[in-house]
Amino acid sequence: MILYFSGTGNSLYVAKKLAELTGDTAVPISAIHERCQRIQDRIIGFVFPVYFGDLPDPVQDFIRQVRFQKSTYFYGIATCGSTAGRALKTMDRILQRQQCALSYGAVLPMIANSTIASRRHIRYDTNRLDHADELIAAAADKIRRQIRDTDAIRSSASAWLMNLGLVRRAGERWLTPSVDGERCIACGLCARICPVSNIICTAKRAVIGSHCSHCLACVHWCPQQAVTVHGKKVLAEDQYHHPDVTAADMTRR
Repeated sequence: MILYFSGTGNSLYVAKKLAELTGDTAVPISAIHERCQRIQDRIIGFVFPVYFGDLPDPVQDFIRQVRFQKSTYFYGIATCGSTAGRALKTMDRILQRQQCALSYGAVLPMIANSTIASRRHIRYDTNRLDHADELIAAAADKIRRQIRDTDAIRSSASAWLMNLGLVRRAGERWLTPSVDGERCIACGLCARICPVSNIICTAKRAVIGSHCSHCLACVHWCPQQAVTVHGKKVLAEDQYHHPDVTAADMTRR
């Protein structure tokens, strides 16, 4: 089983490609997190983005709540803009509390979707996505052979700094989305696409709740550019999602 968490489609794309190459099944964590208590698959993979240099909170919570078999071959694939920080190390640490361990970890540099919070006219380097396919194929080969490779599972001083109390809270405030009521047409796409069900849609507008994962899916997928970050107007040209992933893919549970 390949479990993934995705906001703008990078991790979904990787999970689907890995499923094709390994003959496995890709499942969004959001589809099973409330009812899943035990997974006994022989091979379990996690594919996820990196937030604040670490493993996204919803992924951490899911791994803590589920019971696994000690003999399972676990692997983690981190999609990121530049570095995976301590995300893989955090995953390994949580698994070890169940006397399990991460056998293989890999980092896939793709497109950072948080850039939209600080820049305009971004011009994303989509050539990085072509290189990602090569890395996915290499990862799939190791997974099929259940190779143990822990070189990428490491700590990070910068990630430690980003997760200090005041620094982390400042980062979360910086990346907290809000809805422009004048632009919102209450289409409901953001509510359907939110991986933590933190958005509801009224007859007039979308309303964002208080347990945001800061994935920025709502910012990047909104067809009206009505979801903003710290009040900054979003340009359509700066919205990003993986080119091979559609809104229908993201909302399919």
